[in-house]
This record gives sequence, structure tokens and C-alpha cells, in this order.
Amino acid sequence: MAALITAADLGIDTSTDQGLFDWLLASLLFGRPVPQQAAASAFRKFREDGWDTPSHFTADDRHPLWHELWDGDYHRLSSVMSEELRDVMRGLIADYDGSVARLVRTASTRDEVSQRLQRFKGVGPKTAEIFLREVPEVLIGTG
Repeated sequence: MAALITAADLGIDTSTDQGLFDWLLASLLFGRPVPQQAAASAFRKFREDGWDTPSHFTADDRHPLWHELWDGDYHRLSSVMSEELRDVMRGLIADYDGSVARLVRTASTRDEVSQRLQRFKGVGPKTAEIFLREVPEVLIGTG
């Protein structure tokens, strides 16, 4: 089995607010049954093209998001993922003012972070597990 792609492999520092957002985005991509390299490629494409805040993902027209996924080699499930990303980012904005750091820092435990993530449509235990494996323990419950 191939080694798991980590946040560090993608140049993400999960100790920062932006890094937590980036890792959530990557985790959402990795959480679907697609090859890791396809998920990593799609993440890199988003980063390269400046998709660095939740608001970039929430437009009513989903075609730019779908094209971004497709251009990033995320072909399998690209339609499903474009809807999921929009829904998660809208929920993140509504519930946590668009801040993944706020989601993490205001939770008391890792389990609470997991539960919060799984309230978003399309996010299951595996995606939450992927996200949490890279979140520094010291960030949880600090806000």
C-alpha cells in the first residue's frame, strides 16, 4: 500500500489558520474513493488558482468549481464533489464565520471536531479522520 499523502507533502502548515483551511479542503478531496494523486493534484490546482477561502466555493454557478476539479485531474466524482465542496463551505461560513480555525479551536475534544465536521453534508467519519490526523492537539479547545 502506498504511503498516505500528508499535509507536509502538500506544503500545508496546519498550525496556521490558512493551513487548517487548506488541510480541510485536501481532506475533503482525499475522503472520496479516488486515487490519492488525483486528490493531491486537485488540491494543488485549487491552491495555484487562488481558491483559498470558503467564499470561493459558494457561487451559485457550480461550473467554475466543476472545471477546477476536472482541470486538477479529479475526474471521478467531480460533479458530486463540486456539490459537496459548495455545501461544506456554505456550512463553514454559516456556522463558523468561514473559519476552520474557529471550528477547531472552539471544540473541546478531537471527537467534537469530528462531530462538527460530520454535520456537513457529505462529510463522513473517514474524511473527519483524515483531517484530524494532521491537526495539532494544542489547537483544540484554545478559542
